[in-house]
Amino acid sequence: MPVPMRIDKVINGDPTFFILPDLKKLNEKFDYFINYESFLGVGIENLINFAKKKHGENSYRSLNNATIRKWFNKSISVKADIPDLSNAFTFVTSEFLILYSTIEEKKLDFNSDKYRLELIQYCDKMIEYFREKIEGNALEVKTKGELQIVKLYLEKKNKYHPQIISIDIFNVNTNRKRKMEFVPYLIYDDLLDCFSYDKKILTKKTKKLNYINLRVFNKIITKKSDDLKSGKSFNLKDLKLNDNL
Repeated sequence: MPVPMRIDKVINGDPTFFILPDLKKLNEKFDYFINYESFLGVGIENLINFAKKKHGENSYRSLNNATIRKWFNKSISVKADIPDLSNAFTFVTSEFLILYSTIEEKKLDFNSDKYRLELIQYCDKMIEYFREKIEGNALEVKTKGELQIVKLYLEKKNKYHPQIISIDIFNVNTNRKRKMEFVPYLIYDDLLDCFSYDKKILTKKTKKLNYINLRVFNKIITKKSDDLKSGKSFNLKDLKLNDNL
């Protein structure tokens, strides 16, 4: 979830803002530790591969590696303070860790009905959460050091009109701020669609599913007592781009 999915940014070499959860809150709440370098690294690799595939289909040319590196270096250098989005991804990650720990503790087989039910319940929580966020029609952002509440959308004649929100972006390399516009409604709406679709697939018991065995995450999610890096803080600058693009 914390990884951007807009491949146009990758293709054009423009920076994307990575939304991160409140890592301190997660570290205090759970016995499990997420290696965020590995976690985000997998997502970034998938995003780049998807961008390369779509770029090739549309232009019949390979996506230039220099452009990918330009996008990556710009993206890990920008910061913004959007409390509501951070809280949203803290909730998503927190509930995922609860799901993971439940499956581990119950030793559920990844192609069992009980495993399927746990995933459906996780989707239900996400669907309820993001519906409430959209219906609440409010987003907390920080501009010029002050918290502000802005609307996600305006409603006219039973139609939603998503609002374009302006936020302060800080570049850690140049030590400068600039304005960036984005549409937060689309983030919540996309996440709602994703979890609704996942639930729809999971509830089709007649369909054979390609389950994700959560135990493959064992290199990314570990018990704190087993990981010497459990107290290490994470910084986007810690991320490294795979040399084999």
